Amino acid sequence: IGISIYPEKDSAERIKEYLKEAKDFGACRIFSCLLSAEKDPEEIQKEFLSMNRYAHELGYEVILDVSPRVFDMLGISYSDLTFFKEIEADGIRLDQGFTGNEEAMMTFNPQGLKIEINMSNHTHTIDTIMDYQPDPYHLIGCHNFYPHRYTGLTREQFDACTESFKKYGLHTAAFVGSRSEGSFGPWLVKEGLCTLEMHRELPLDVQVKHYVEMGTIDDILISNCYPDENEKVALKKVNLSM
Repeated sequence: IGISIYPEKDSAERIKEYLKEAKDFGACRIFSCLLSAEKDPEEIQKEFLSMNRYAHELGYEVILDVSPRVFDMLGISYSDLTFFKEIEADGIRLDQGFTGNEEAMMTFNPQGLKIEINMSNHTHTIDTIMDYQPDPYHLIGCHNFYPHRYTGLTREQFDACTESFKKYGLHTAAFVGSRSEGSFGPWLVKEGLCTLEMHRELPLDVQVKHYVEMGTIDDILISNCYPDENEKVALKKVNLSM
């Protein structure tokens, strides 16, 4: 189980409290968003380093969501990912794809960062990346989440996209959404925040159980903050070992 945090949307104190709470239902991975970070690069570096270091103290793995805009804003080159290592991230998720060559090259980064690819586009992107012979031990995949009703993936789309990654033996992830009344994500829209459209109205623990039953998703990530107490209790009872 993983969770998502949005440092620009809430206080560091509340987020750290959530990180501790989430350990009770087995969370061990964090999806953290750099996409909407607008502060001075030095301030961003300081804030994310503090949060990531605290997360590691609790035993989390941290993957940062990034885009070409983030690279430009922070003055980062695709051939030098030192910035992400300096803020103690374990990997970066490329929200937008490149030509395949760049992604493959990044998997050999000397910082040892994992490079996560968007799984929700049923194109030949991953095949192209594999043609450039990346380091498969540092290449992983993660689906998108969708805030608007009727925009999530159908089961057929989901299975096809997932299979294109599983056939290479790559680690996979997808999102489930809390139904908590006060939950929030990176955008103002609050119509659920799931990968699969069929999950949008289902209880959080049922969404998780469905992924476990499928057997094709390795990491199940809660996309919005924060699950309510009933959801947390229900998550504790889910058997993830099927």
